Amino acid sequence: MRSTKSRRIKRSIGPAKNNISVRVKLWLEISGEPFFGKGRVQLLKGIDQYGSINKAAKAAKIPYRRAWSYLHMMENRLGIKMMNTQVGGANGGGTQLSKEAKELLCRYEQISSHLEGFVEKEFADFLWTMRYAI
Repeated sequence: MRSTKSRRIKRSIGPAKNNISVRVKLWLEISGEPFFGKGRVQLLKGIDQYGSINKAAKAAKIPYRRAWSYLHMMENRLGIKMMNTQVGGANGGGTQLSKEAKELLCRYEQISSHLEGFVEKEFADFLWTMRYAI
């Protein structure tokens, strides 16, 4: 998977040598209500990495209770299971992302990457045009 870190393009235009940058933020909504974005991505990646909602919540710097709330809200709004949990026992407990959650995460990151690339190109083209206008 590709990184979803924000990318910035800085170009100097005009005599003042202003640095202009462009940034893109993607989130998903259902009926105008956001349900998936950068924070949820970070949480799901943490669960995938650590196998623990608690550790993922700590890594995302959000309370455990809020992490659970996010996960249940995504499940309810999407109508899919986001995680598979195993309670304690001989092998200990743990949480894994469901197949559907992994697919959502993968597709979101693909779309985000394509969007960032598109915006970067358009912005670079715009700045190229602007250098002749100034």
